[in-house]
Amino acid sequence: MENTGEKPTCIAFDALEGSGTTRTEALRVLGADTALHAEWIMGLAVNPAAPSSVLRRVFTVDPLPCPTSWLAYRKLSSQVAMAAVTHTDPQVRRILAENPYLPPEALAVLVDDPDPKVRRYAVFMATEFGVELPADVVLRVATDPEARLRYRATALIGLPDETLLSLAEDPDPRVRSAAIDSWSWPRLRPEVRAAAEADADPHVRKAVERVTRVDVPLAVTVEDFLAEEDDKRRRDAAFKAPVEPALARLLVAHEDDRIRHAAACNRHIPTALALSLATDGVASVRLAVSLRGDLTEEQRTAIDYTVSEGRHPVPAWVEERLGDPDALREIAASSHVLLRRAATCAPELPGDVVERLAGDEDYYVRLMLCENNHAPHELLVEMFADWQGLSWGMLAFRRNFARPGLARFAEDPNHRLRYAALFDPEAPPELVERLSYDEDAMVRRQAVGDPRLPHARLIEMLGAGAMPTTAARNPALSPELMHRLLDLAGVGS
Repeated sequence: MENTGEKPTCIAFDALEGSGTTRTEALRVLGADTALHAEWIMGLAVNPAAPSSVLRRVFTVDPLPCPTSWLAYRKLSSQVAMAAVTHTDPQVRRILAENPYLPPEALAVLVDDPDPKVRRYAVFMATEFGVELPADVVLRVATDPEARLRYRATALIGLPDETLLSLAEDPDPRVRSAAIDSWSWPRLRPEVRAAAEADADPHVRKAVERVTRVDVPLAVTVEDFLAEEDDKRRRDAAFKAPVEPALARLLVAHEDDRIRHAAACNRHIPTALALSLATDGVASVRLAVSLRGDLTEEQRTAIDYTVSEGRHPVPAWVEERLGDPDALREIAASSHVLLRRAATCAPELPGDVVERLAGDEDYYVRLMLCENNHAPHELLVEMFADWQGLSWGMLAFRRNFARPGLARFAEDPNHRLRYAALFDPEAPPELVERLSYDEDAMVRRQAVGDPRLPHARLIEMLGAGAMPTTAARNPALSPELMHRLLDLAGVGS
């Protein structure tokens, strides 16, 4: 695998031109190092500039180097995908079947794969991603000897109505349960419905219960609430039902803090009664009261609540007002940090609200604003450099993350900002080359994969002790050179 250490020492490439050492000779020396071959193959497999002729050769390699590290997400053209599905290793085909970008025609081939695991993965992906398979393929899945595939077939696009109805009589109870839904139930023959209602399998009975259930209104009176045996329905009633005054008083005084918490959120409970929970002994109840939409700022600030870091659910009343600029101004100016965080979720934010939220004292208000298309460039760069979350790199793809001018960070002590400098479309080749020697591996890797990297340095990075996989995926490699690397690796034409 790639070495992310210092400059390679196996061969001197820095004076390829004019030194008497030709590129052909350099590549010959590289080709003698068989440890590099798998690295090149992996890099070429994910090279966005690799033509179909190169990728077709890659998929003849057996064993294919580390397919789990790239094949499960690589976007493949139809031509290449159809070549890949014929790979001799079923494990490679299984990994390929999990690729969400696989063209439908290739996925259809894998649905008919001789390996049962490949078929399962392929049918699963077709249902999960709504891929429309050919009609004959759908029918074959629906009549497959394996019950797991017939079970999945009930969710395939294009399954004929009569086939779905027939699956409600399948020998396997899981298949029968999957075939029973609100569409099929009234269309089943009476004797089939009767058999399902009397079925000994719990999955089938649950499916019948689901499609025949009549929704009962939530309790709004004390009598109905006390008679309710389902704990979840009791909490739902406390949370959102238009409860009568007597029940409202019972809820806010209930011994179960989960009920009191739900009551604190219920907009049908009068403000004065809900405020009796402002001094509740449970912190989560006090927080719930503080987020009510009917409180004044004075009432809100008088409550002793605590807020944890990170994202919290947006209160329903805030969500309803996210399209109202004036309401957004009020919410963004609230003393309550969770309301200010919630305001960042509005699809459209007035400029003055953006400015206020971008300067908010709460780190998570500013961070959540970065997920909004209106986040200003300066804030995006600040969070890109500082935030420790796993998806920090996605901030560079926000609408206002302006890339021209980022080269100014090429000498910044923060390695993330040096990394960002390589996003500048106007960064010169010499800057890219300089950063290919950076002390940080992430910065070096970005520079080595940059098509502006000078050719001599790119060839050098194909060598041992360098970054051969990253260099091989650099789109600046010519198709001729890609094929030459495959030749050196002994890959058939």
